[in-house]
Amino acid sequence: MSMHPRLFRCAILAAAALFPAAANAGFYSGDELYAACTADKNGKDYFERSYECLGYISGAVDAFNTTREANNLKSCLPGGVTINELRTTTVNNLSKNPIDRKKSASSQVFAATRKAWPCATPKKAPAKKKAARKKR
Repeated sequence: MSMHPRLFRCAILAAAALFPAAANAGFYSGDELYAACTADKNGKDYFERSYECLGYISGAVDAFNTTREANNLKSCLPGGVTINELRTTTVNNLSKNPIDRKKSASSQVFAATRKAWPCATPKKAPAKKKAARKKR
């Protein structure tokens, strides 16, 4: 009995997640993400690759937002941003920065989303003026 290709790929990804990667290396590279996101529409694995692309990007963004929430920060993304907009932004960034595709895919999703939707800089409270001392 053979396993469906998509189930096989998911099983491989799940198994790989059980083994630690090097501390400075990502599990999935920007090159791999770019290949998944730019798969040939006429290819037999187009739908599988498209879901892989969308799933990875949406998972990465959810992880970023969860980290922000854990630190009592709000998401930097506007409420109406769609998964397809996240995909387009990420693919455009990967396309324009091929040298960065050697880095982890999650770092590239992060870079792309921060360029498109930068986080608001917290406003500093105005400095309190020192009260002038009256001369006697």
